[in-house]
Amino acid sequence: MNRLLIIFVWLFTVAVSYWFGLTQKLESNERAVLNNHDSKFINSTEEKIVSQPKLPIKNSNSVDVENAMSTENQSPEVESFSETTLFDRLSSGNPVVRMQAFAELLKNPTENNINEAIEAYKQLPEGPSRFSELRLLTFSWAQVGPKGAMDWVKSLDGFEQRIGSGSIMDSWARYDPEGAIVWAKENFDGGEGSENPYYVGIISGMAENDLVGATDLMTELPFGRVRGRAVSVLFEQTWRKGEDVAMHWAENLPEGSIQNFAYREIAEKISREDLGRAVQWVESMDESEVKTAVSEDVAEKWARNNPIEAAQWVEQMPEGEARSESMEEVVTQWARKDPTATADWLNKFPSGELMDEPIQRFVREVVRKDPETAMTWAEAIVNEERKERTVTEVKKVAERIAKQQEAEANGETKQNTKSGQGGGRSRGGPLGAAPR
Repeated sequence: MNRLLIIFVWLFTVAVSYWFGLTQKLESNERAVLNNHDSKFINSTEEKIVSQPKLPIKNSNSVDVENAMSTENQSPEVESFSETTLFDRLSSGNPVVRMQAFAELLKNPTENNINEAIEAYKQLPEGPSRFSELRLLTFSWAQVGPKGAMDWVKSLDGFEQRIGSGSIMDSWARYDPEGAIVWAKENFDGGEGSENPYYVGIISGMAENDLVGATDLMTELPFGRVRGRAVSVLFEQTWRKGEDVAMHWAENLPEGSIQNFAYREIAEKISREDLGRAVQWVESMDESEVKTAVSEDVAEKWARNNPIEAAQWVEQMPEGEARSESMEEVVTQWARKDPTATADWLNKFPSGELMDEPIQRFVREVVRKDPETAMTWAEAIVNEERKERTVTEVKKVAERIAKQQEAEANGETKQNTKSGQGGGRSRGGPLGAAPR
């Protein structure tokens, strides 16, 4: 009995072992088949991937598939620079792409790079759309060959020639102001004392490294447009460096028109940002040409927004040139909106020569709508020469208006005049009360 049990157990064990081994073999064969199939699939897939164009990949460890796929539909101008040639970008219709290409090319101004930029510039449509590229080209060229750049610029027309030459002189004066000044003197056709337009660019370039020298050069220029443009350029450069720098610069300018201009520009900047602070600045000044200039600009700025408040501020100012000039600006803005209220306000002040200019300004604002009232105010001017001149102006306007009214009454076509389209007195009566 025990023998039979032992034999049975042995047979059972052998059977189980055989069945287990058979199962493992089948699984092994199945895995081999699957692995072989997967390997073929993977190799096939890799071959397909290699044969397709590679997608742009972000500089990260993961790939944004959605964004990468979307680049296939983008225009060439927004693709990576490596996908288009430099010359294509230099002539691109996209101004951002084009400017980047010019900046990239001209960052290292060699003879070849300059020539390539010139050829690209010639292909651009003429007009203001290529002025920025012209500035880049001439500014960069002047760093290595300013005289050659000036020779080329002289072949351009009109406005482009002025832009290009100004950019060259600006660039040249940053590293060799003396050389730029000598060239400007030798190549200017005007006579002694004439305005040399090259100095605007020179002063702009000098100001980057030598503000004092640039300012001295500006003050030596003859009175005229060139000096005016030069002082404007200098002011903007000092203002960029901070209000304190601009203020110190203005304080050290020679007294007169240049200094007044600088202070007026500062007043305009401050009043745009903080009108209250500009008003306090004026009130802290002693009576002077500077105060007159600054208060006039502040009053004009204030009157544009609120002529009544501006008028209240001005009437509290002490009598003098500053108040007179400020009144002119208030009158100009207020008379256009409410001439009657403006006339009533003017009547608060006693007559005198300091009131002549505000009254003259009022006359010029109302004469086209009410020449009779304008004439009454013109005759209230104290200075005889100014009165005569203003009365004559009013008479001429009144005559034109009378002729227009006569033509209209006869059915003739109304003609425009240089003074604007006239009309008779408004139906509501005089635009302003007569001066007392």
